[in-house]
Amino acid sequence: MIKIFSFVLFASALIWTWCLFNSPAQMGTDVHAGIQSKLTILIEETIKAKRPSMTNFRLNKMYTEKVDDSKVKAHFSYQFDEADQTTQTISGEAVLTKALSEDANVQKWVLQSVNTGGDVVEFKDGLTISSDGQTDTSAETTTEPTPAASEPSQTAPGVGN
Repeated sequence: MIKIFSFVLFASALIWTWCLFNSPAQMGTDVHAGIQSKLTILIEETIKAKRPSMTNFRLNKMYTEKVDDSKVKAHFSYQFDEADQTTQTISGEAVLTKALSEDANVQKWVLQSVNTGGDVVEFKDGLTISSDGQTDTSAETTTEPTPAASEPSQTAPGVGN
């Protein structure tokens, strides 16, 4: 009796997993690819409109994930060069929701929110600042900001506690 029960359980699990993997996807890769390409164009055009001196726009990362049947979250990271010899890298995420469409074959997605954070500014030509107020721009080093200001300060035991 246990062998028959085990066989039926194994067969039903096999059939269930086969149906699970062979069922049609409700949101195909073409939808994700379309959202990603349109969002990339939108980001580039927005940056060009707000910063006309921007050059060399590069999209570092773009991927989308399905939150539910009518909501998609897009993660992105891009960078561009400024006229003042800096490179800015910005990452963020956008939430899109599915809207009603007149044509059943065409899906419409509405951009609900965009959240950017993690900005990094990188200087192409180093800038040396001295205590006498002089600045020297002849340094040829590339620097990145360090999170030293956000690190907790350490005090000696018994001091300030």
